[in-house]
Amino acid sequence: MWPNHERVIPEAFAGSGTTVVAARAHSVEPSGNGYLYGYEVDTVDRAGQRATVLTYVDTGGTHDQNSAIVTDPTTGDPVSVWAYPNDPGLPVLPQVTYRDAVAELLTTLGLPVTNPTLTVAAYRPGKRAVVRVDAPERTLFIKIVRPHRVAPIVRTHEQFAAAGLPVPRVLASRGDGLLVLELVRGVPAGSRITDIADDPRFVASLAALTGRIATVPMTQQARADAMDHADWHRRTLTTALPGDAEEIDRLYDAIGRRSIGWAAGQKQVVHGDLHLEQVFVDEDEPWRISGLLDIDTAGWGHPVRDIGAVVAHLVVTGLWHRSRGDAERGAAAERLADAVARDWVARNPQEAERIGPAIGAQLLAHAGGQATTGSANGIATAEQLLAATRAALAEPAPSLPSGSGRPRSAPRV
Repeated sequence: MWPNHERVIPEAFAGSGTTVVAARAHSVEPSGNGYLYGYEVDTVDRAGQRATVLTYVDTGGTHDQNSAIVTDPTTGDPVSVWAYPNDPGLPVLPQVTYRDAVAELLTTLGLPVTNPTLTVAAYRPGKRAVVRVDAPERTLFIKIVRPHRVAPIVRTHEQFAAAGLPVPRVLASRGDGLLVLELVRGVPAGSRITDIADDPRFVASLAALTGRIATVPMTQQARADAMDHADWHRRTLTTALPGDAEEIDRLYDAIGRRSIGWAAGQKQVVHGDLHLEQVFVDEDEPWRISGLLDIDTAGWGHPVRDIGAVVAHLVVTGLWHRSRGDAERGAAAERLADAVARDWVARNPQEAERIGPAIGAQLLAHAGGQATTGSANGIATAEQLLAATRAALAEPAPSLPSGSGRPRSAPRV
């Protein structure tokens, strides 16, 4: 179950002139030796002004001057509580959340803009944030990472570009964790799902993209993924869905058993977090890939890893569209998931058994993220993802679930 922080959060706000009215669970992920719990906290100040503040409780030991250290009355342990954008892992983040500050910053970097509009495009607490800057002069993306990650990311972009991959140029960078990236051409592939779902040219383009990524001359390991963190994801999911604990353990045991023989010699360079929001396509010819984002995670990994991530994300995307009444896009995402998985098996018949565990580990990680929200929709989605995992493990070229959440083949783990 989600921990009880109903006393921790108000205590962190004590003395600020702000009163906590309510808090809703938002997210959870590993942090050091503990967890980072995210909450949407409704507050009211002395003047009666109401606001919702994205607030994090970190049990993993990450503290700085922007954090409130509070003793958790349930455990007796100190925890760190902080509110966006005062992220201890991303010290420069507060500087890019205000228009005037961003305009001044970009001028000092030789990229002047006027009247910028800022949009938070992505945020992973403690890891990275991406702010889109739209201005009459240009559109840019400011990426905030941990300071020690700047130089490796710049080098990775140079390596990918040299290998002919359509990644954005790094226009400027600073050692405090800031990078400025250009706008890539095209639109996210996920936004054109109905156009590409049944077009074999897109599937071929995706295969060519992963093949080109494999040629990048990198030496570091890819960022740890759902399979690397399987123990953490298993604990999170069984805690959130105790009634399904036996099945969850059975699925994770099957994934572990079927991936034991994956030797280091069978690795290649992979993106590390590939899905259709990272892949951009030409607006007029959406089967043609025009851009690739977020290569910070790239490095050596199992060849099936990227395809497993793409397929799992497509399954989640299909469920998301269906939950909002868009059966057409939901079905398109599911058809594309099947096509991508079967194409990979056809191209790599000697490794066909690996596709199921790769997809399954990703699906279960997504299920944990859904279940820990505690919402009825999140729990229902997590249950559907368990069904998808059973289907993914049922055969080398998996039959993924239809919109009903039922697998089209009998489970075999």
